[in-house]
Amino acid sequence: MPKVSIVAKNYAKALFKAAKESNNINQISENLEIFKKNFSINFAHELKNPAIASNDSVKIITEIANKLNLPKLLVSFLSEVARNRRLALFLEIYEEFSHLVKLEKNILEIEVISTSTLEKSTIDEIKNVVSKKYPNKIIEAKQTLKDDILGGIQIKINSNLIDASLKNKLANIKKELIAAAN
Repeated sequence: MPKVSIVAKNYAKALFKAAKESNNINQISENLEIFKKNFSINFAHELKNPAIASNDSVKIITEIANKLNLPKLLVSFLSEVARNRRLALFLEIYEEFSHLVKLEKNILEIEVISTSTLEKSTIDEIKNVVSKKYPNKIIEAKQTLKDDILGGIQIKINSNLIDASLKNKLANIKKELIAAAN
């Protein structure tokens, strides 16, 4: 997960709390995704322009949110974010809100890094192994392709990295050779 500012975390926590209290976390989460698909960071920066009054920014965001048929809670939230000229933090707010939803639903997201797309059966096998260490969690796997690992895989679980990449194995062999030479 990308680094999220404290301000964005506070906004996300406030939205999550309101969504939980109104018992519609799923609806807010789905609609936040809709807004994200229609969101542009350049547009957010334009709304921050001092030449645009805060009230005008709120009107624009409210109109957009209403056209997207977003629920009142989300319209109010986005309007408040725009009023405070914090719309440029939306992607961070979205990431943190999604993180909070996953915690609430007991979902553990892992990242599987490889040089080529892995078959579904391989991903399922990795999820199965991880679920043995985290038996009470629902495991979701996201696959990322990176050429620089040369081969093999890396698995990120929270802040831990299991590195079974060829690049790491070659680095370990190099260390052993240097240690043996000394």
